[in-house]
Amino acid sequence: MIILPQKFATAFSLGSLATISGIALLRGPRAHAAHMVSRERLLFTVSYFGSVFFTLFFSVVVHSYLGTLLFVVVQVIALVWYVVSYFPGGSAGLQSTTSNLVGGARTLLPF
Repeated sequence: MIILPQKFATAFSLGSLATISGIALLRGPRAHAAHMVSRERLLFTVSYFGSVFFTLFFSVVVHSYLGTLLFVVVQVIALVWYVVSYFPGGSAGLQSTTSNLVGGARTLLPF
């Protein structure tokens, strides 16, 4: 990813879309689409599909190393947020893990 982020970004974006499509097929495409545009999921939907679009845009059209890297990171965060939210207790577990990691990082960093 560090050496050739454009190749990674294209493959990862397609795999990410396949993951979302697989979940949609399990839940039913109409039900899943309705769920993704619901009020509580709209922020995720916009951030996820925006990050996929901009990842592909920066990697395929602009060929920007930093832009591709930035939006791949945003896409990974959005995809993890999405997948974890479907596990029972997943959101609470992710929030707890994140706060523990941030707390641990604060003890290691000098500022």
